[in-house]
Amino acid sequence: MDLLARLARVPSPSRSDLALAGLLAVWAVAEALVARPDPLCAGITFALVVTLPLMFRRHAPVVVLGVAVAALLVWAAITTGPPATVAPFPTILVSTFSAALHIRSLPVAALAWPLAVGGMTGATALRFYGPWPDVGSLLILFFFVTGAWTAGRLLRRRDIQLRASEERTREQAREAVAAERLRIARELHDVVAHSLSIIAVNAGAARELSGLDPERARDHMDAVAGTAREALAEMRHVLEALRDDGDDRLAPQPTLDRLPELVEQARAGGLPVRLVEQGERPALPAGLELAAFRIVQEALTNVLRHAGAADTEVRVVYGGAELGLEVVNGPGAAQSPAAGGGHGLLGMRERARLYGGALHAGPITDGGYAVRIRLPVEPT
Repeated sequence: MDLLARLARVPSPSRSDLALAGLLAVWAVAEALVARPDPLCAGITFALVVTLPLMFRRHAPVVVLGVAVAALLVWAAITTGPPATVAPFPTILVSTFSAALHIRSLPVAALAWPLAVGGMTGATALRFYGPWPDVGSLLILFFFVTGAWTAGRLLRRRDIQLRASEERTREQAREAVAAERLRIARELHDVVAHSLSIIAVNAGAARELSGLDPERARDHMDAVAGTAREALAEMRHVLEALRDDGDDRLAPQPTLDRLPELVEQARAGGLPVRLVEQGERPALPAGLELAAFRIVQEALTNVLRHAGAADTEVRVVYGGAELGLEVVNGPGAAQSPAAGGGHGLLGMRERARLYGGALHAGPITDGGYAVRIRLPVEPT
């Protein structure tokens, strides 16, 4: 069963690898039909065995190379005379190149070189390619195999350097964005501080003049209103620049009314989840409802990320002076949220702490995972 599960996780071959394996197979079979080895069916089988595995050259190049070498040695041992096809040689070169290119570990990738050289030399020694080769033939063999392996390793090194360069570029871009946002945040602070100072001065003057000179008091209040409108417009402009969530920038913040919608979205994503609400829902502060919604949202995201399609229950308990939230999932196909190493639990705990609550998260007895939050509710 483990072998079948591993085979099921093997990625599908790419179109280019399918095309390469198909073309080499057609070539090898055509050569076998022309040479007509005895028996012919064995020659065709050999041609297919040493070429078709190339479709998996990116995912298991050493295995593909080993299959080709093993087939070559068996064929050399049971036949005499010149080979019916030269297909093993390009297969071995491509597999050697692929091992050097796609295998991260250098010692593992290096196994391809002695495997290829040993296989070709052994086949020659078994008189598959004629008598024992001279030094010139061995040098040519070493040259081609070494060239294929070296080319693959150089391309891998170049690919790593390009990836590192791209990551540095992205990091520089992120740093530039962060610096710009910090500058904008400072501008926002200046706008708020300046506007509030003007509002405070004019409001104080209007209060002093309200009984003595109502007309001048109204002028001060008009200045308060105008300054407030300008400040709000400037703040909205700056906050829009700070946000990065697309067209939802001005959308209202979610409340607990949207929990059923959130559960439906998780269910559409493949998570078997149900929502249970207990007690009579009181009027809750908007900030508390937003924090509760975001906590449940992050908890469901953690379940999807770390436990797969595990059976999950979201329970909301309204208890007068306390709001209780629970997100409990059964055993999943992957690791628990605590083992994920991300910042989801830290973010949920910080939101709960901000409103005087507490968060408890950890494994439960049946192998699942539970996130439980208690948030104190103050009368609104």
